[in-house]
Amino acid sequence: MIYNADGGLVNGALDLLHKTFSPSTYACRLCEVTFGTFGMKRDWRATIEALPLPVTFLHRDEWQAAFPGNPTALPAILLEQAGALSVLVSAEDFAGVRSLDALKALLETRLSASQAPPGQDPAGP
Repeated sequence: MIYNADGGLVNGALDLLHKTFSPSTYACRLCEVTFGTFGMKRDWRATIEALPLPVTFLHRDEWQAAFPGNPTALPAILLEQAGALSVLVSAEDFAGVRSLDALKALLETRLSASQAPPGQDPAGP
């Protein structure tokens, strides 16, 4: 999971102020819906801990250092399978996410689809 925000204490404080006083111009919907004033929302933490795979969080500066030149628009949730990264939830998808529940539902749908055998509808027969 890659935030569209830089890491560090000062950047975190600036992001909190930005999110509080000008939410309509805040650039990281992943941060916006998963964090409250005092940290990660409990419901989101429980969702992450219940996922059947390990999760790594990166800030924009950490992502750019680890994957220089990668054109993935942020925020994004990527899935690593067989050493390759694919976009599970794109920055464009995040533009439509208005709540934590919406993000959780989208993530669940995309994870289910990524685990379905080729040619099989993950929603069922």
